[in-house]
Amino acid sequence: MKTETTVKTAGEYLKSKREALGFTREKISGVTKIGLQHIEAIENNDLSLFSSPQLLKGYVKSIAKTLGIDDKEVLDLLEPEMKESFDGRYVEDIVGSRFKEGRRRTEIFKKRVLAITLAGISVIALSYLIFRVYEFTVAGHITFPFQSVSRTVKYSSERKLHNGTKAVHYAIVLKGKVIKKTWVAFKIDGGKPKTSMLYPGSTEVWRAQKRLKIKIGNAGGIIMSYNGKNLGKPGIEKQVVTLNFPYRHKP
Repeated sequence: MKTETTVKTAGEYLKSKREALGFTREKISGVTKIGLQHIEAIENNDLSLFSSPQLLKGYVKSIAKTLGIDDKEVLDLLEPEMKESFDGRYVEDIVGSRFKEGRRRTEIFKKRVLAITLAGISVIALSYLIFRVYEFTVAGHITFPFQSVSRTVKYSSERKLHNGTKAVHYAIVLKGKVIKKTWVAFKIDGGKPKTSMLYPGSTEVWRAQKRLKIKIGNAGGIIMSYNGKNLGKPGIEKQVVTLNFPYRHKP
C-alpha cells in the first residue's frame, strides 16, 4: 500500500489513518479520554512528553483501536523510536518502578519514626535525671529503682569516737520497712529537721542517743520496730501521724 510504504513513524501512520477516516484529534480525545496535547505529541513523534514507555504504548494502543487498525503494526513502528527516546528504559516494568518508589517512601517513614522514638526516649531519660537531681537537692535524698538511699543513711550505722576505742551508744533505734510510698520528716537529738521520700521495698533506720521525733505521711505504708520490738503500722493508709521517742506507753 502506498501509505504504508511512505510512512516512517508510528505517529505519521496514526495521523494518516485518522485523516483518512475524517476524524479530528478532538474526536479521538473524546473517545479515548487522552489529552489533545498527548495525541498531537504522538503524531508529531515528540515522545518527551511521556513519563514512561508503558504510558506511551497504552495511548498508542487506545488510538489504534479507535481507528480500527492493528495495534501490533503500530507498535512495531514505535519500538525503535522508544529505544532511542527512552535510552533503553522501554523494557522497565512500570509496576516495578512504583513498587520501588513505595518501598523507598516506606524506608524514609521508618527512619523518621525511629528518629522520633529515639528523641522521645532521650527526652524521657533527661527528664528523669533532672527530676532525680531536683529530688536530691530539694528533698534531701535520691532514690533508685531497687533501693532507697537518703541522707538518713549517716544515722544508720554506729559511730566511733575520734580515737576509735569506743563505739557510740544509741538509746533509740527505729526501723521502718516501707510497703507503700510515703514521706517522712524527722528530727534527731535536737538537730535540724530533715525530710525523705520512701519507696516500697526499702528499709530505713534512724538512730538517736536521746530523742527522735518522726512524722509519717502515710502511716499505713510502713511497718515500724523500736529497739527490736515490732510496733506494726503506726496508723492507717494516708493518715499522717507523729511519733516521739523514747516511746512511752500510756497507763
